[in-house]
Amino acid sequence: MSKLEITRRTTLRLIGGAALATPFISRAGFAQEKQVVTVLGVPGLHLKLWEAWTKMIAEDSQGGIEVRYDPLGYAPAFAKIKTEADSGRNTTDLFYGDAPYPERLVQDGLIEAIPYDSMPGTQELAPFARGSHTLEVFRTNWGVVGYNTNYLSLDTFELPVSWEAFLNPKLKGRVGWVDPRGFPVWVPIFVELFGEQGWIDFAKRLHANVGTYQARWIDSRQALQRGDTAISLYNFSTTYISAEVDKASVRGIPITKDAPKTFGVLPVSIGALKAAPAKEAAFKVMDMISTAKYAQVMMDIGLNPSNNPANYPHPLADKTLALNSADKVGIASWEQVQEHTLPIDWVSWAGKLEGYVKQWEDKVLKA
Repeated sequence: MSKLEITRRTTLRLIGGAALATPFISRAGFAQEKQVVTVLGVPGLHLKLWEAWTKMIAEDSQGGIEVRYDPLGYAPAFAKIKTEADSGRNTTDLFYGDAPYPERLVQDGLIEAIPYDSMPGTQELAPFARGSHTLEVFRTNWGVVGYNTNYLSLDTFELPVSWEAFLNPKLKGRVGWVDPRGFPVWVPIFVELFGEQGWIDFAKRLHANVGTYQARWIDSRQALQRGDTAISLYNFSTTYISAEVDKASVRGIPITKDAPKTFGVLPVSIGALKAAPAKEAAFKVMDMISTAKYAQVMMDIGLNPSNNPANYPHPLADKTLALNSADKVGIASWEQVQEHTLPIDWVSWAGKLEGYVKQWEDKVLKA
């Protein structure tokens, strides 16, 4: 056997081995070698959403991406990510949860900037959903007067409704409210609407009507459903949960008086950790869940209206508007809800919430 023949055989063997070692790239653009993306998030319907998304992602990536969703809860998930960052042992790729937790991770420098130019699916979303470091999966719009229909009716309210509805002296001790130390969603709304001193003045007047401050928003919702309170701060989707899911005697009316934008926003966002073990695949997951067919899943399971305009009209959004009597205050579409929503910068607020909550504690609760 000549040296030439040996060289040729060796070359062919090496080429074959290299071909076997290189992952096959499918038509969908994903490597055949599976990439595992770990997501820390919240339980409840969110788990059902991610179970559906996990199956869709596996199918659309032809097995190239496997999502592992851990419904740890936003506060424990936040704590775990911080611990991993301190130890240098990072196992998390994506964090999915309510503000201000993803935004606090942005402030701490732990979330990667999003490369939107290489993520065409994200371009389908409403522009407000595309933050520099966090992608808003959906939002809850706060600024609804939720009321128990066993005690109050729509005729009780003078339309259009003002935030003053919570200050009616006849409701003393019957107003349900959430403690900002546990759920501060209303603090940025009050500051944006009423100003640096005005928000404290309003909170003092509100305090006179509040029976008990609930530790969590779900506690406040359930108190209204039971009739422990007659009126409470709601968002549009909370009314849907109370009336449609829990079958409680609850309805809502949006606050549209006194300012062009009267609703606050609490985003549920997702971001990729800078130390993500599978960062490239994590961004692919973010891109995929932004598209219409993925975003529609959250509406189909009754979680929340999506940020993708292609998902409308949809029965969930229409039912949500109806349960909030939105037509009575001139709101005919989910897009119009966003037009009445304050553009709250939650990344900025994540760093100053603690100071404002301390103001409330000192000047309102302990005064």
